[in-house]
Parts: sequence; C-alpha cells; structure tokens
Amino acid sequence: EIQRLEDGEAAGEARPYEIVLGDGEAIPEVEDAVRTLSLGETGEFTVTFPQDFPDEERRGEKQHLRISLQGRKVKEVPELDDVFARSMGDFEDVDALRARIMEDQQREAEDQAESVVRSQLVENVLEANPFQVPRSMAERYMDSVLGDTTKLNPEVLAETKERLRPEAEKAVRRILVLDRVAELQSLRATEDEVDERVQEIAEKNDAKPAQVYANLQKAGSLDALEREITDRKVFDFLKGESTINQE
Repeated sequence: EIQRLEDGEAAGEARPYEIVLGDGEAIPEVEDAVRTLSLGETGEFTVTFPQDFPDEERRGEKQHLRISLQGRKVKEVPELDDVFARSMGDFEDVDALRARIMEDQQREAEDQAESVVRSQLVENVLEANPFQVPRSMAERYMDSVLGDTTKLNPEVLAETKERLRPEAEKAVRRILVLDRVAELQSLRATEDEVDERVQEIAEKNDAKPAQVYANLQKAGSLDALEREITDRKVFDFLKGESTINQE
C-alpha cells in the first residue's frame, strides 16, 4: 500500500499497488524504497518524479509517501527459446522475437525524445504568453487530481492545495493555451481522425472497431481520445512553426 503524506499526516487514502520491480511500473525511487522494506514493514520516504515521467506537469515533483510491503512474490522466468518465442505471439523463433523487442525499444526511445521536445515547446509558448489563471479553474483541477477529500483534515487539505497550486495553475495554462492554438488553427480532432484512431486500437487488440468505440464510450474515454489527437496535431503545428522560425 502507498499513502501520500503532507507534514507527516495522511493527505489521501492508502491505496493497494502490485508492481513488478525492475519493470518500470513505478518510478525508480519508489522501487528503491520498496526494496529496503521487509515483508510486513512500513516506512516513510521522500521521492522525486523523474524528468522523463509521462505526465510533464509532475516532473521534478517531490512527494512524501508511507509505503507498506504486504506481500512478495518471486517471478518465474521461462527459458528463452523458440518455444517461448512462439508462445509470445506470431514469432517463428527467438531471433524474430528479439527483432520485435528492438523495434519496440527504438519506438519507445523516439517517443521519449518526442516527449522532451513537446515539453520544451509548451514551456516556450507559456513563457511567450503569460496570463493569470482563474482561481476557480485551478481549484477544479486540484479537486480532480486529489479525488475524494471528504476524509481529510481541512487544514491538511488547505495546505496540500496551496502546495499544489503553482503546478495546477501551470497545468491549466497549458490546457488553455493548447486549446486556443487548436481553435485558431482549426486543429481539433475530426470524426474521421477519431474513427481512424479507433481502427488502430482495434487492430492492435484484435478487436472490432465498433466494440472498441462502444467500450470507449461506456468508459467515458472518447473525450480523452479526441484530446490526444488534438494535442498531437497542435504539437506537430508548434514543432513546424518552431523549425520555420529557427530558419
């Protein structure tokens, strides 16, 4: 279980997590903390989110956590041979599996590099377009991040929000600026683009597009999908503009 702390007091509910150490499911400092614990032991740690963390707004953020190790399992690793390769999918042998792994690693490296570029582009745009964020918008953003706060001490909640406010305001500025660029440049996701993305997801998961669409709709994730497409188009536009200006 992991519980976030603020001034030594609980700032959220303890949540159960099951992670595989070394697989990158948790940030490195959380994995390091877990490794120091014995079974049934609880410890308090200060961790820092790495600069390559997917959520750009949380990079460099420090959190105080209470971590309890409630169980431990040993992962059995099968022998790496052609039989294993075929069991992993449409691979004839180990060489084919290794080739796919290398492709995936290359793609991941490219995605990380792209994430760094996007982060810098957003920083440049925000610096060039400073403005005040309405307090109500920052409050709504923090409420969405914190979730259910009814069980928190009011003083702890107030202190937590004040600590998060600069990050919340920056996140809201980012959203507003990207929305404005999308509007001015007519970059919002179209129905055809959403359908195309749904088709990609369906092919990747060996599912029917109609079922994928229905699942996204049921989960309330269509807006997030549209946002993903729109943001990608905005970043492509900003990257193109940046290249032009540098020339």
